[in-house]
Amino acid sequence: MSRGGVVTTLGTVPGVRSTDTERGLLGIAVDPNFPSSPYIYIHATDNRFGTLIAISRFTLTGDLADTGTGALAFDPASRYDLIRNLPDVVSNHNGGTVRFGTGRTLYVSIGDDANNCNARLVGVLAGKILRLDVSRLPAGPGDPAPYALLTAAGNPFAANTDSLSPRVWASGLRNPFRFHVDPLTNDLFVGDVGENTWEEVTRFSAGGQNAGWPWREGPVAWSTCSGSQPAVVAPIVSYTHSDGVVVISGGVYRRPATGNVRFPLEYDGNYFFLDYYSGFMRRLSGSGSSWAAGPAATGQPNATDWASGMENVSDVLLMPDGSLLYARQSENSVALTGEIRRIANPVTLGVMPSPRASLSFAAPNPTPSRGPVALRWSQSTAAAARVTIYDVAGRTLRVVADRAPLIAGSHERSWDGNDSNGAAVAAGLYFAQLEVAGEVRRTRILLLR
Repeated sequence: MSRGGVVTTLGTVPGVRSTDTERGLLGIAVDPNFPSSPYIYIHATDNRFGTLIAISRFTLTGDLADTGTGALAFDPASRYDLIRNLPDVVSNHNGGTVRFGTGRTLYVSIGDDANNCNARLVGVLAGKILRLDVSRLPAGPGDPAPYALLTAAGNPFAANTDSLSPRVWASGLRNPFRFHVDPLTNDLFVGDVGENTWEEVTRFSAGGQNAGWPWREGPVAWSTCSGSQPAVVAPIVSYTHSDGVVVISGGVYRRPATGNVRFPLEYDGNYFFLDYYSGFMRRLSGSGSSWAAGPAATGQPNATDWASGMENVSDVLLMPDGSLLYARQSENSVALTGEIRRIANPVTLGVMPSPRASLSFAAPNPTPSRGPVALRWSQSTAAAARVTIYDVAGRTLRVVADRAPLIAGSHERSWDGNDSNGAAVAAGLYFAQLEVAGEVRRTRILLLR
Protein backbone atom coordinates (compact mmCIF):
# COMPACT_ATOMS: atom_id res chain seq x y z
CA MET A 1 0.00 0.00 0.00
CA SER A 2 0.92 3.66 -0.22
CA ARG A 3 -0.71 7.00 0.35
CA GLY A 4 -3.60 7.66 -1.99
CA GLY A 5 -4.62 4.05 -2.47
CA VAL A 6 -3.51 0.48 -2.96
CA VAL A 7 -0.68 0.27 -5.48
CA THR A 8 0.83 -3.10 -4.76
CA THR A 9 0.28 -6.31 -2.83
CA LEU A 10 1.96 -6.46 0.57
CA GLY A 11 2.69 -10.13 0.09
CA THR A 12 1.07 -13.50 -0.47
CA VAL A 13 0.50 -15.96 2.37
CA PRO A 14 1.58 -19.35 1.03
CA GLY A 15 -0.33 -22.55 1.56
CA VAL A 16 -3.76 -21.03 2.24
CA ARG A 17 -6.56 -23.54 1.77
CA SER A 18 -9.49 -21.55 0.39
CA THR A 19 -11.61 -23.93 -1.67
CA ASP A 20 -14.55 -23.70 0.75
CA THR A 21 -16.70 -20.77 1.83
CA GLU A 22 -15.47 -20.75 5.45
CA ARG A 23 -11.80 -21.35 4.69
CA GLY A 24 -9.05 -18.96 3.63
CA LEU A 25 -7.06 -16.10 5.11
CA LEU A 26 -9.49 -15.29 7.93
CA GLY A 27 -7.75 -12.80 10.21
CA ILE A 28 -4.89 -10.26 10.30
CA ALA A 29 -3.45 -8.24 13.21
CA VAL A 30 -0.60 -5.71 13.34
CA ASP A 31 1.91 -5.90 16.19
CA PRO A 32 1.08 -3.17 18.75
CA ASN A 33 4.79 -2.22 18.89
CA PHE A 34 4.92 -1.48 15.16
CA PRO A 35 7.21 -0.28 13.61
CA SER A 36 9.89 -1.30 16.13
CA SER A 37 8.33 -4.78 15.95
CA PRO A 38 7.48 -4.82 12.22
CA TYR A 39 5.17 -7.81 12.23
CA ILE A 40 1.72 -8.87 11.09
CA TYR A 41 -0.01 -11.98 12.45
CA ILE A 42 -2.48 -14.08 10.47
CA HIS A 43 -5.08 -16.81 10.99
CA ALA A 44 -5.47 -19.05 7.94
CA THR A 45 -6.67 -22.50 6.97
CA ASP A 46 -3.47 -24.15 5.80
CA ASN A 47 -2.52 -27.01 3.47
CA ARG A 48 1.28 -27.08 3.83
CA PHE A 49 1.28 -29.92 6.37
CA GLY A 50 -2.17 -31.42 5.90
CA THR A 51 -5.55 -29.84 6.54
CA LEU A 52 -4.83 -27.58 9.50
CA ILE A 53 -5.21 -24.05 10.82
CA ALA A 54 -2.05 -21.98 11.17
CA ILE A 55 -1.38 -18.89 13.28
CA SER A 56 1.67 -17.22 11.79
CA ARG A 57 3.80 -14.08 11.84
CA PHE A 58 5.36 -12.28 8.86
CA THR A 59 8.00 -9.54 8.94
CA LEU A 60 7.19 -6.30 7.11
CA THR A 61 9.82 -4.31 5.24
CA GLY A 62 9.75 -1.01 3.35
CA ASP A 63 8.86 2.47 4.59
CA LEU A 64 8.25 1.38 8.19
CA ALA A 65 8.61 4.94 9.55
CA ASP A 66 6.08 6.27 6.99
CA THR A 67 8.38 9.08 5.88
CA GLY A 68 8.08 8.50 2.14
CA THR A 69 5.57 6.60 0.04
CA GLY A 70 4.40 4.44 2.92
CA ALA A 71 4.88 1.32 0.77
CA LEU A 72 5.29 -1.92 2.75
CA ALA A 73 5.87 -5.54 1.81
CA PHE A 74 6.59 -8.92 3.33
CA ASP A 75 8.49 -11.91 2.05
CA PRO A 76 6.65 -15.25 2.45
CA ALA A 77 9.99 -16.70 3.53
CA SER A 78 9.82 -14.54 6.69
CA ARG A 79 7.01 -16.72 8.06
CA TYR A 80 7.25 -17.75 11.70
CA ASP A 81 4.57 -20.27 12.68
CA LEU A 82 3.23 -19.73 16.18
CA ILE A 83 0.85 -22.68 15.93
CA ARG A 84 0.22 -24.98 12.98
CA ASN A 85 -1.36 -28.10 14.47
CA LEU A 86 -4.93 -26.88 14.97
CA PRO A 87 -7.37 -29.37 13.42
CA ASP A 88 -9.41 -28.48 10.34
CA VAL A 89 -11.13 -31.78 9.64
CA VAL A 90 -14.26 -30.18 8.14
CA SER A 91 -14.52 -27.01 6.11
CA ASN A 92 -16.56 -24.89 8.52
CA HIS A 93 -16.40 -23.66 12.14
CA ASN A 94 -12.85 -22.32 11.94
CA GLY A 95 -13.16 -19.14 13.99
CA GLY A 96 -10.83 -16.66 12.33
CA THR A 97 -9.93 -13.60 14.44
CA VAL A 98 -6.52 -12.53 15.73
CA ARG A 99 -6.46 -9.38 17.94
CA PHE A 100 -4.14 -7.88 20.50
CA GLY A 101 -5.11 -6.99 24.04
CA THR A 102 -3.01 -4.91 26.37
CA GLY A 103 0.72 -5.43 25.99
CA ARG A 104 1.63 -7.99 23.36
CA THR A 105 -0.88 -10.69 24.24
CA LEU A 106 -2.50 -12.03 21.09
CA TYR A 107 -6.03 -13.47 21.30
CA VAL A 108 -7.06 -16.05 18.69
CA SER A 109 -10.52 -17.52 18.02
CA ILE A 110 -10.85 -21.18 17.00
CA GLY A 111 -14.15 -22.88 16.08
CA ASP A 112 -15.23 -26.33 17.20
CA ASP A 113 -14.46 -27.87 13.77
CA ALA A 114 -18.12 -29.03 13.63
CA ASN A 115 -17.51 -31.39 16.57
CA ASN A 116 -19.52 -29.67 19.28
CA CYS A 117 -18.11 -31.61 22.26
CA ASN A 118 -14.61 -30.31 21.40
CA ALA A 119 -15.70 -26.99 22.84
CA ARG A 120 -15.88 -28.35 26.39
CA LEU A 121 -12.43 -30.04 26.40
CA VAL A 122 -9.79 -27.61 27.63
CA GLY A 123 -7.00 -29.75 26.18
CA VAL A 124 -8.46 -29.63 22.64
CA LEU A 125 -7.79 -26.34 20.86
CA ALA A 126 -11.23 -26.10 19.25
CA GLY A 127 -14.21 -24.00 20.32
CA LYS A 128 -11.80 -21.75 22.20
CA ILE A 129 -10.24 -18.33 22.56
CA LEU A 130 -6.46 -18.67 22.89
CA ARG A 131 -4.20 -16.11 24.56
CA LEU A 132 -0.59 -16.08 23.38
CA ASP A 133 2.48 -14.09 24.45
CA VAL A 134 4.40 -12.98 21.34
CA SER A 135 6.87 -10.70 23.13
CA ARG A 136 9.52 -13.41 23.56
CA LEU A 137 9.53 -14.76 20.01
CA PRO A 138 12.85 -14.44 18.17
CA ALA A 139 13.14 -12.32 15.04
CA GLY A 140 13.04 -13.92 11.63
CA PRO A 141 11.40 -17.07 10.28
CA GLY A 142 10.94 -20.22 12.28
CA ASP A 143 9.13 -23.45 13.03
CA PRO A 144 6.23 -23.67 15.50
CA ALA A 145 7.09 -21.75 18.64
CA PRO A 146 7.84 -23.72 21.82
CA TYR A 147 4.76 -24.15 23.97
CA ALA A 148 6.25 -22.44 27.02
CA LEU A 149 7.38 -19.47 24.95
CA LEU A 150 3.81 -18.68 23.88
CA THR A 151 2.05 -19.23 27.21
CA ALA A 152 0.96 -15.84 28.51
CA ALA A 153 1.31 -15.03 32.20
CA GLY A 154 -2.08 -15.13 33.89
CA ASN A 155 -3.62 -17.69 31.56
CA PRO A 156 -6.12 -19.74 33.59
CA PHE A 157 -4.57 -23.14 32.75
CA ALA A 158 -0.92 -22.06 32.62
CA ALA A 159 0.01 -24.57 35.35
CA ASN A 160 -1.38 -27.57 33.45
CA THR A 161 1.26 -30.10 32.40
CA ASP A 162 -0.11 -30.79 28.91
CA SER A 163 1.15 -28.77 25.95
CA LEU A 164 -2.18 -27.30 24.77
CA SER A 165 -4.45 -26.09 27.58
CA PRO A 166 -1.96 -23.51 28.96
CA ARG A 167 -2.76 -21.38 25.89
CA VAL A 168 -6.55 -21.41 26.42
CA TRP A 169 -8.31 -18.27 27.69
CA ALA A 170 -12.03 -19.10 27.19
CA SER A 171 -14.05 -22.11 25.99
CA GLY A 172 -17.55 -23.34 25.17
CA LEU A 173 -17.79 -21.67 21.74
CA ARG A 174 -19.21 -22.98 18.48
CA ASN A 175 -17.82 -20.69 15.78
CA PRO A 176 -16.43 -17.42 17.19
CA PHE A 177 -15.74 -15.92 13.77
CA ARG A 178 -15.35 -12.32 14.99
CA PHE A 179 -14.53 -10.92 18.41
CA HIS A 180 -13.18 -7.62 19.78
CA VAL A 181 -11.10 -6.61 22.78
CA ASP A 182 -12.36 -3.58 24.72
CA PRO A 183 -9.34 -1.23 24.64
CA LEU A 184 -10.25 0.17 28.08
CA THR A 185 -11.13 -2.93 30.12
CA ASN A 186 -9.46 -5.68 28.04
CA ASP A 187 -12.77 -7.62 28.15
CA LEU A 188 -13.48 -9.82 25.13
CA PHE A 189 -16.77 -9.45 23.24
CA VAL A 190 -17.23 -12.59 21.16
CA GLY A 191 -19.79 -13.06 18.41
CA ASP A 192 -20.58 -16.79 18.34
CA VAL A 193 -22.39 -18.07 15.25
CA GLY A 194 -25.29 -20.32 16.20
CA GLU A 195 -26.59 -23.73 15.14
CA ASN A 196 -30.35 -24.02 14.61
CA THR A 197 -31.96 -21.02 16.24
CA TRP A 198 -29.78 -18.49 18.08
CA GLU A 199 -26.94 -16.03 17.41
CA GLU A 200 -25.19 -14.60 20.45
CA VAL A 201 -22.52 -12.24 21.79
CA THR A 202 -20.72 -13.20 25.00
CA ARG A 203 -18.53 -10.95 27.13
CA PHE A 204 -15.55 -12.62 28.78
CA SER A 205 -14.26 -10.53 31.68
CA ALA A 206 -11.66 -13.03 32.91
CA GLY A 207 -9.81 -16.13 31.83
CA GLY A 208 -11.29 -19.58 32.32
CA GLN A 209 -14.90 -18.62 31.53
CA ASN A 210 -17.18 -20.81 29.42
CA ALA A 211 -19.90 -19.70 26.98
CA GLY A 212 -21.84 -22.95 27.35
CA TRP A 213 -21.76 -24.56 23.90
CA PRO A 214 -23.01 -27.24 23.28
CA TRP A 215 -25.07 -27.42 26.47
CA ARG A 216 -26.60 -24.10 25.49
CA GLU A 217 -27.30 -22.27 22.25
CA GLY A 218 -27.88 -18.62 23.03
CA PRO A 219 -30.14 -18.37 26.11
CA VAL A 220 -31.64 -21.89 25.88
CA ALA A 221 -30.61 -25.51 26.45
CA TRP A 222 -29.37 -27.31 23.32
CA SER A 223 -27.48 -30.59 23.82
CA THR A 224 -25.15 -32.49 26.15
CA CYS A 225 -21.72 -34.10 26.19
CA SER A 226 -20.11 -36.48 28.64
CA GLY A 227 -19.23 -34.88 31.94
CA SER A 228 -21.06 -32.21 33.89
CA GLN A 229 -22.16 -28.88 32.48
CA PRO A 230 -19.74 -26.11 33.43
CA ALA A 231 -20.66 -22.77 34.93
CA VAL A 232 -21.78 -20.67 31.99
CA VAL A 233 -21.39 -16.98 31.13
CA ALA A 234 -24.73 -15.80 29.73
CA PRO A 235 -24.68 -13.86 26.43
CA ILE A 236 -25.12 -10.09 26.66
CA VAL A 237 -27.37 -10.24 23.59
CA SER A 238 -28.91 -12.98 21.46
CA TYR A 239 -31.37 -13.09 18.57
CA THR A 240 -33.11 -15.84 16.61
CA HIS A 241 -32.64 -16.93 13.02
CA SER A 242 -35.87 -15.22 12.09
CA ASP A 243 -33.82 -12.02 12.54
CA GLY A 244 -30.41 -13.02 11.17
CA VAL A 245 -28.09 -16.01 10.82
CA VAL A 246 -24.42 -14.93 11.22
CA VAL A 247 -23.53 -12.55 14.04
CA ILE A 248 -20.51 -10.25 13.52
CA SER A 249 -18.96 -8.42 16.46
CA GLY A 250 -18.52 -4.69 15.88
CA GLY A 251 -16.63 -3.88 19.07
CA VAL A 252 -16.87 -1.47 21.99
CA TYR A 253 -16.71 2.18 20.98
CA ARG A 254 -14.13 4.14 22.97
CA ARG A 255 -14.22 7.85 22.15
CA PRO A 256 -10.81 9.53 21.62
CA ALA A 257 -10.03 12.78 23.45
CA THR A 258 -10.01 14.84 20.26
CA GLY A 259 -11.13 14.62 16.64
CA ASN A 260 -13.89 16.07 14.49
CA VAL A 261 -15.10 12.67 13.23
CA ARG A 262 -15.44 10.99 16.63
CA PHE A 263 -18.91 9.94 17.71
CA PRO A 264 -20.83 11.98 20.31
CA LEU A 265 -20.04 11.49 24.00
CA GLU A 266 -23.10 9.31 24.59
CA TYR A 267 -21.58 6.62 22.34
CA ASP A 268 -18.57 6.09 24.60
CA GLY A 269 -18.65 2.51 25.93
CA ASN A 270 -21.44 1.40 23.57
CA TYR A 271 -21.14 -1.99 21.87
CA PHE A 272 -21.94 -2.58 18.18
CA PHE A 273 -22.81 -5.85 16.46
CA LEU A 274 -24.04 -6.78 12.98
CA ASP A 275 -25.57 -9.67 11.07
CA TYR A 276 -23.72 -10.77 7.94
CA TYR A 277 -26.81 -11.74 5.94
CA SER A 278 -29.56 -9.52 7.34
CA GLY A 279 -27.35 -6.44 7.07
CA PHE A 280 -28.40 -4.71 10.27
CA MET A 281 -26.04 -2.96 12.68
CA ARG A 282 -27.25 -2.61 16.28
CA ARG A 283 -26.04 -0.68 19.28
CA LEU A 284 -26.04 -1.68 22.93
CA SER A 285 -25.41 0.46 25.98
CA GLY A 286 -24.48 -0.86 29.40
CA SER A 287 -21.56 -2.28 31.32
CA GLY A 288 -20.45 -5.50 32.98
CA SER A 289 -22.99 -8.23 32.24
CA SER A 290 -25.96 -5.83 31.89
CA TRP A 291 -26.61 -4.55 28.37
CA ALA A 292 -29.67 -3.29 26.52
CA ALA A 293 -30.53 -1.65 23.22
CA GLY A 294 -29.04 1.83 23.04
CA PRO A 295 -31.26 4.90 22.64
CA ALA A 296 -32.49 5.52 19.12
CA ALA A 297 -30.37 7.94 17.09
CA THR A 298 -31.77 10.53 14.73
CA GLY A 299 -32.00 9.06 11.25
CA GLN A 300 -31.66 5.39 12.12
CA PRO A 301 -33.80 3.18 9.84
CA ASN A 302 -36.06 1.75 12.55
CA ALA A 303 -36.42 1.41 16.30
CA THR A 304 -34.23 -1.71 16.46
CA ASP A 305 -31.43 -1.17 13.95
CA TRP A 306 -28.85 1.61 14.26
CA ALA A 307 -27.97 1.07 10.60
CA SER A 308 -29.13 -1.12 7.73
CA GLY A 309 -27.89 -2.18 4.30
CA MET A 310 -24.66 -3.66 5.71
CA GLU A 311 -24.87 -7.15 4.25
CA ASN A 312 -21.64 -9.13 3.80
CA VAL A 313 -19.70 -7.09 6.39
CA SER A 314 -17.03 -9.35 7.89
CA ASP A 315 -15.20 -7.05 10.33
CA VAL A 316 -15.21 -3.64 12.02
CA LEU A 317 -12.26 -1.63 13.35
CA LEU A 318 -12.22 1.42 15.64
CA MET A 319 -9.73 3.98 14.30
CA PRO A 320 -7.64 6.40 16.39
CA ASP A 321 -9.67 9.36 15.08
CA GLY A 322 -12.92 7.84 16.43
CA SER A 323 -14.34 6.68 13.11
CA LEU A 324 -15.27 3.06 12.34
CA LEU A 325 -13.89 1.18 9.36
CA TYR A 326 -15.75 -1.87 8.14
CA ALA A 327 -14.82 -4.54 5.60
CA ARG A 328 -17.54 -5.44 3.14
CA GLN A 329 -16.64 -8.67 1.38
CA SER A 330 -18.95 -8.06 -1.57
CA GLU A 331 -21.82 -5.99 -2.87
CA ASN A 332 -24.92 -8.16 -3.34
CA SER A 333 -22.68 -11.28 -3.28
CA VAL A 334 -20.97 -10.28 -6.54
CA ALA A 335 -17.32 -11.36 -6.76
CA LEU A 336 -14.56 -8.72 -6.64
CA THR A 337 -16.84 -5.98 -5.29
CA GLY A 338 -15.51 -5.88 -1.74
CA GLU A 339 -14.66 -2.52 -0.15
CA ILE A 340 -13.35 -0.89 3.00
CA ARG A 341 -15.86 1.76 4.13
CA ARG A 342 -15.93 4.33 6.91
CA ILE A 343 -18.54 5.59 9.37
CA ALA A 344 -17.69 8.98 10.85
CA ASN A 345 -19.58 11.17 13.35
CA PRO A 346 -23.21 10.14 12.83
CA VAL A 347 -24.39 13.58 14.01
CA THR A 348 -22.81 15.39 11.06
CA LEU A 349 -22.79 12.65 8.45
CA GLY A 350 -25.83 10.60 9.47
CA VAL A 351 -26.10 6.87 10.06
CA MET A 352 -26.78 4.49 7.21
CA PRO A 353 -30.02 5.69 5.55
CA SER A 354 -33.23 3.77 5.73
CA PRO A 355 -34.47 2.23 2.47
CA ARG A 356 -36.49 4.47 0.19
CA ALA A 357 -40.22 3.87 0.27
CA SER A 358 -40.41 3.24 -3.49
CA LEU A 359 -39.84 -0.51 -3.15
CA SER A 360 -41.26 -3.06 -0.72
CA PHE A 361 -40.66 -6.82 -0.54
CA ALA A 362 -43.31 -8.82 1.33
CA ALA A 363 -42.50 -11.82 3.50
CA PRO A 364 -42.63 -15.04 1.44
CA ASN A 365 -45.86 -16.99 1.60
CA PRO A 366 -45.98 -19.50 3.09
CA THR A 367 -42.96 -19.71 5.36
CA PRO A 368 -41.91 -22.21 6.56
CA SER A 369 -42.81 -23.93 3.31
CA ARG A 370 -42.75 -27.50 1.95
CA GLY A 371 -43.66 -26.46 -1.58
CA PRO A 372 -43.67 -23.42 -3.87
CA VAL A 373 -43.14 -20.05 -2.22
CA ALA A 374 -44.84 -16.89 -3.47
CA LEU A 375 -42.58 -13.82 -3.61
CA ARG A 376 -44.52 -10.56 -3.81
CA TRP A 377 -43.30 -7.00 -4.13
CA SER A 378 -44.47 -3.51 -4.99
CA GLN A 379 -42.51 -0.95 -7.02
CA SER A 380 -43.47 2.67 -7.55
CA THR A 381 -41.85 3.07 -10.98
CA ALA A 382 -41.68 1.05 -14.18
CA ALA A 383 -38.38 -0.83 -14.13
CA ALA A 384 -36.87 -4.27 -14.63
CA ALA A 385 -36.94 -6.50 -11.58
CA ARG A 386 -34.54 -9.29 -10.70
CA VAL A 387 -35.28 -11.84 -7.95
CA THR A 388 -32.42 -14.16 -7.01
CA ILE A 389 -32.36 -17.05 -4.54
CA TYR A 390 -29.18 -17.48 -2.45
CA ASP A 391 -28.09 -19.98 0.17
CA VAL A 392 -26.58 -18.92 3.50
CA ALA A 393 -23.07 -19.08 1.99
CA GLY A 394 -24.04 -16.44 -0.58
CA ARG A 395 -24.12 -18.84 -3.56
CA THR A 396 -26.65 -18.08 -6.29
CA LEU A 397 -29.10 -20.98 -6.63
CA ARG A 398 -31.76 -19.64 -8.97
CA VAL A 399 -32.94 -16.46 -10.69
CA VAL A 400 -36.73 -16.49 -10.63
CA ALA A 401 -37.34 -13.06 -12.14
CA ASP A 402 -35.16 -11.16 -14.59
CA ARG A 403 -37.38 -9.50 -17.13
CA ALA A 404 -38.04 -6.40 -19.24
CA PRO A 405 -39.39 -3.36 -17.39
CA LEU A 406 -42.47 -4.07 -15.29
CA ILE A 407 -45.20 -1.54 -14.71
CA ALA A 408 -45.44 0.31 -11.40
CA GLY A 409 -47.52 -1.64 -8.92
CA SER A 410 -47.61 -5.09 -7.34
CA HIS A 411 -45.94 -8.18 -8.78
CA GLU A 412 -45.47 -11.82 -7.85
CA ARG A 413 -43.16 -14.68 -8.80
CA SER A 414 -42.91 -18.20 -7.42
CA TRP A 415 -39.92 -20.29 -6.35
CA ASP A 416 -40.49 -24.05 -6.47
CA GLY A 417 -37.56 -24.94 -4.19
CA ASN A 418 -35.32 -26.10 -7.06
CA ASP A 419 -31.94 -24.78 -8.16
CA SER A 420 -31.08 -23.60 -11.69
CA ASN A 421 -30.50 -27.23 -12.76
CA GLY A 422 -33.94 -28.32 -11.60
CA ALA A 423 -32.64 -30.21 -8.56
CA ALA A 424 -34.49 -29.80 -5.27
CA VAL A 425 -32.43 -27.95 -2.67
CA ALA A 426 -32.10 -29.28 0.87
CA ALA A 427 -34.23 -28.09 3.76
CA GLY A 428 -32.83 -24.98 5.40
CA LEU A 429 -32.64 -21.21 5.37
CA TYR A 430 -32.44 -19.33 2.07
CA PHE A 431 -32.58 -15.72 0.94
CA ALA A 432 -34.54 -14.04 -1.82
CA GLN A 433 -33.01 -10.81 -3.09
CA LEU A 434 -35.03 -8.25 -5.06
CA GLU A 435 -33.28 -5.63 -7.23
CA VAL A 436 -35.22 -2.83 -8.90
CA ALA A 437 -33.66 0.36 -10.32
CA GLY A 438 -30.61 0.13 -8.07
CA GLU A 439 -32.57 -0.61 -4.90
CA VAL A 440 -32.10 -3.94 -3.13
CA ARG A 441 -34.31 -5.75 -0.64
CA ARG A 442 -33.91 -9.16 0.95
CA THR A 443 -36.21 -11.59 2.69
CA ARG A 444 -35.68 -14.99 4.32
CA ILE A 445 -37.22 -18.30 3.25
CA LEU A 446 -37.33 -21.29 5.59
CA LEU A 447 -37.72 -24.41 3.48
CA LEU A 448 -38.89 -27.73 4.90
CA ARG A 449 -38.71 -31.14 3.25
